[in-house]
Amino acid sequence: MSNTKKFENLIKTIVYKDEPILTTAADLLEFTPPRYRQMRRIAKENRVYLESDPTIFYKQGKFMEDFQDDYEYTGEFFRYYPTYQSMNDRQLRGYFTWRTKVRQGIIERTSLSFVFVYIYELINGIGTASPMEGYTKLKTLWEAYSPIEPKINRYLAQWLKDYVIYYGLDRSLLENMPGMDFNNATAVLLDYQSHEPEEVFNALNSLSPYNLQNSSFYKQYPDEVRYVVFSAFDSLSQYHAKHRKNSLLEKFFGKVFESDYSIFHSAVFCNPLKIKDATYEVSQAHRFRCRKGRWSEERFFHYKEKNKEIGKLLKAVDFFMRKHYDFRYSLKMDNITKLYTKTILDAIESLEQDKRRRARVEVKIDVSKLDGIRSSALVTQERLITESDLEDEIPEAVTPVDELNPCNLTATEYEFVKCLLIGEDYQDLLNNSGIMESVIVDSINEKLFEIFDDNVIDFNGLRYEVYEDYLEELKGIFI
Repeated sequence: MSNTKKFENLIKTIVYKDEPILTTAADLLEFTPPRYRQMRRIAKENRVYLESDPTIFYKQGKFMEDFQDDYEYTGEFFRYYPTYQSMNDRQLRGYFTWRTKVRQGIIERTSLSFVFVYIYELINGIGTASPMEGYTKLKTLWEAYSPIEPKINRYLAQWLKDYVIYYGLDRSLLENMPGMDFNNATAVLLDYQSHEPEEVFNALNSLSPYNLQNSSFYKQYPDEVRYVVFSAFDSLSQYHAKHRKNSLLEKFFGKVFESDYSIFHSAVFCNPLKIKDATYEVSQAHRFRCRKGRWSEERFFHYKEKNKEIGKLLKAVDFFMRKHYDFRYSLKMDNITKLYTKTILDAIESLEQDKRRRARVEVKIDVSKLDGIRSSALVTQERLITESDLEDEIPEAVTPVDELNPCNLTATEYEFVKCLLIGEDYQDLLNNSGIMESVIVDSINEKLFEIFDDNVIDFNGLRYEVYEDYLEELKGIFI
């Protein structure tokens, strides 16, 4: 048999088997699960139908809603309005690995664009069983990640509020959100009759440039001041309702106006509930509306500055109550309207009447014990008669308060405080008197401590100045 024939027979006896292909660690690292390719196919298919980027993001997000990954990603990802489509495969795996940990309660520092993608998922209802669960997840992320990256604060403060409005959650969730102080205060004032006097007082004071809580009179008579403020506000509200075209709050803030509102502004949002018409009422004068898919907001106009009219009212209350109580530190008050004067004086009289009613107690006398009381009284009377009872009483001398200088300051100290309040230079005053700055400030702080329970003047690094909290009250006393 020839060698050629022998070789052919040998080939026929060889059995070929499948052999495993050796995969290197690098190959495993770059392996991309097929789920990602399937997700990208969604984008390609929907581009044919000219779907918007937010809609494609929503469909891809729902497809990947329960997906998890475990991948070691060390790169960075930065993109304005980030979506899945703006990531390469490695970035996608890095994002879904980070999201997997977040859902396990592990919130670690990552690329800020990853964080925004996760926020976009939540506001679109991706990965949440209910709107309330989505709200909780958003708030948890905010609280955990804001110390890592404060930049998210300005976005989540707005988007969390929008989330409550869009998904129709309870309006109590809005109360403690940043930027809602003005709306919370006006909501109390609109429905003031269902609130306690303290709540109404706090709402008014939060809107006032004159901080009545810092008043020395308020610190001594807080309950009485709150009573008068509530009563005066009630009377003025009823007066405006009966005799004016505009309500009292419209006098303070103007008419309620409507303006366009961009819900989830600057976010990738696709309107998953397909809302076309809706109304969300925060209060009687603050609501959000959606008409044919366009949102608007109705509210009082909110100035950054405090409301001057409310400030006049609260300062007038302070002024008249100090006069009524003969308080040793008076205020200077200009331009008080007759309506404010009458309303506040009536409120003070109402306070006094209420005090008298509460002080009135029913006295019951046990007639059977009168004889014993008389006998005891006679014995006591005999024991108490002494020589001192026969002496004429000498009335204690009363030193009148100097209304122009109620704080017992020296002339130089008085002028020094005025200079600080009106912003004038005080160096010539000190040079003429020969007194050092630190000495005169210590003396003034010591004398005014009795009124304010605090130092009122401090050094700001350049010069001495009055603390802002006490500025208005000191102006009322000295100017």
